[in-house]
Amino acid sequence: MKLTATPFDPQTGELLPVYRDAYLRGDLARASARAVEAYLHRDAGQAHSTVTRWHQLHTEEAAPAPSWVQQQLTFIREQPQRFRRRALSLVTVGALLAGASMAATNHPSNVLPIAKLPVAGALPAVASLEVAAPSAAAVAAASRTVVLHGRILNEKGLPLAGATVLRKGTTQGTSTDAQGNYSLRVPADGLATLQYGYGGYHEQEVTASQAKAGEAVTLQPKAPKRRHWLFF
Repeated sequence: MKLTATPFDPQTGELLPVYRDAYLRGDLARASARAVEAYLHRDAGQAHSTVTRWHQLHTEEAAPAPSWVQQQLTFIREQPQRFRRRALSLVTVGALLAGASMAATNHPSNVLPIAKLPVAGALPAVASLEVAAPSAAAVAAASRTVVLHGRILNEKGLPLAGATVLRKGTTQGTSTDAQGNYSLRVPADGLATLQYGYGGYHEQEVTASQAKAGEAVTLQPKAPKRRHWLFF
């Protein structure tokens, strides 16, 4: 039997947890369900906690997700793909520009004949190349990696499930679990730049050396009119 009473606290106007769970199980009347969805559209914090609660209920019983929750889950699953496509595009453009620059540098010049080039002038160039060659220790240091652990929260201190963590300039990335935790392998030199993102929130970038192990990163929401992840 579907619940028909108002799902909101008459004093504070907040969504009551018992009615939130009833909405996720499909036990609310259609009018009450529409009122709950309108409330979730207005409050990003309540919307996030509702999706997190659905994950908890899903592990307890195989209940189908309401249409609004299913839309949020679809968006969360597609976020890492969007970041990977963006990173792959940047890498491709960079490779094309580097190839064009090398081709222009190696283009033969007919202004001066080769016979007029001094033979002795080539020796310093060879020496400079030998100095610029990386040492074996430097190559070994660049190949070492470490696993960086962290957590992503929203402005209210709640974990963001499904937030993306991308190593800038590569296709390497991961996403957070239901508690907002993530693990990502990065170079040990700490020079890599990490990009944090979540639908409806501003992206944030920090270097791996600044991202201390286990430290939480707080993302700030965008202006209400730009919360695209809440409007479909």
